[in-house]
Amino acid sequence: MKKLNKLIAGTFFTSFIPTFLIVMFILLMQFVWLYIDDLAGKGLSWLTIGQLMFFFSASIIPLALPLSILLSSIMTFGNLGETYELVAAKAAGISIWRIFKPMFFIMIGLSLFAFFTSNILIPKANLKKSALLYDIKQQKPTVLISDGVFYNGIEGIIMRVGHKDKKTQELYDIVIYDNRQSGGHSVVIVAERGKITMSGDHRYMFFTLYNGARYEEMDKQQGYDKSFPHSTLTFSEEQIIFDMYAFNLNRTDENLFKDNYQMLNVVQLKHAIDSLDNNIVLKGNNLEKNLDQYFHLNDTIYKKFKSKTIKIKGNDLTTEIKNMSAQPFVTSAINFARSAKGYVDFSVNDINDTEKLVVRHEIEWHRKFTLSVACFVMFFIGAPFGTIIRKGGFGMPVVISVLLYIVFHILTITGEKMAKTESSTPASGMWLAIFVLIPVGFFLTYQAANDSGLFDKSAWVKLVHGITRWRNRNHV
Repeated sequence: MKKLNKLIAGTFFTSFIPTFLIVMFILLMQFVWLYIDDLAGKGLSWLTIGQLMFFFSASIIPLALPLSILLSSIMTFGNLGETYELVAAKAAGISIWRIFKPMFFIMIGLSLFAFFTSNILIPKANLKKSALLYDIKQQKPTVLISDGVFYNGIEGIIMRVGHKDKKTQELYDIVIYDNRQSGGHSVVIVAERGKITMSGDHRYMFFTLYNGARYEEMDKQQGYDKSFPHSTLTFSEEQIIFDMYAFNLNRTDENLFKDNYQMLNVVQLKHAIDSLDNNIVLKGNNLEKNLDQYFHLNDTIYKKFKSKTIKIKGNDLTTEIKNMSAQPFVTSAINFARSAKGYVDFSVNDINDTEKLVVRHEIEWHRKFTLSVACFVMFFIGAPFGTIIRKGGFGMPVVISVLLYIVFHILTITGEKMAKTESSTPASGMWLAIFVLIPVGFFLTYQAANDSGLFDKSAWVKLVHGITRWRNRNHV
């Protein structure tokens, strides 16, 4: 039995590890194309890009893990069925449940890994990913100077270079418009050639120019609007210093992102949900309490009404009220009604926003557990499926696993969408895919345990012939 266990476990991991890595790579490429505009032209180091891709790879494990388990399970038991090793095991009196036993313990390990990933790894990776991606988006592109193209990436500077020598990196036919300290008028600098060097810490860029001239309008002198004086300075060599601080990758404090629901673990999510629920109750009580101030008479009208001597006999009170002007009462009532409506609308919207935030937290809380259960569900669909079809390799198993995973993914997205729109509870929405696929897993496992011919072509042909004979007999 130990040899059978080792055979099954070894065959599974031989398929699972490369499949998982391939799926991770494909999904990671999707991230690269999604954020290529934010990464391109920023002069990022390979270390920074590697860190960002590592953080993103942690967040796509929930997508890659179920698909890898499903495909590997189909391939493992499909190979064993194709080589008649499962037939030999069953002939020796080993039940399908005993054959699945080593995989059951492997699934426990993978489920624990999935829970660790969802609860610990992904929140930390999301925190670091969000902070790093925010910094990259804020960073300015690197200085990219092209021939004959005006470049304005440096604040207050517009420059054009006629030609750039690719070997020596020298620049020729240079024109610079410097608007940094000229009060709205550009300082124009032209030079025959120049070169760019950086300081040791890459904080400053030195632009050394040769054989040029500097033109500046003297707009601050008296009578400038009549004579338009300007100064001209020629030079054989001049150096301009640019501060490159804006082009460096400056890291933001990660604490700014840590309270987002995607950055929290199970305990923190539960605590946040309780706090938000208490906040909703408090806001509701404050709404009811603060509305009392809108249900009373205006003090001026009340004093005017109180100063009257009214006899409560017969219709005297009604007559007295009719004799008073109704306009102050109407105006006061309208103003109070408008104020009350505005306060109620604001409070209701505030409470609704808080309730939506509670739903998002509950969705994330359930997501921590659905991945672990999905590992078991994918196995109990893939393993009996492979046992029944008895096909290994990357042909039929890949097609079947992709189709089944698409169904699982669509159900997951649909359930999450239903939960976010509050058309269902977060629990029923996030567990929709699991609830739908569990009966499928039980059905396939039952068929595999009873040597079903569910996917046997001859069995279906025999069934069709039987139905045809039955119909012919009834027609006669």
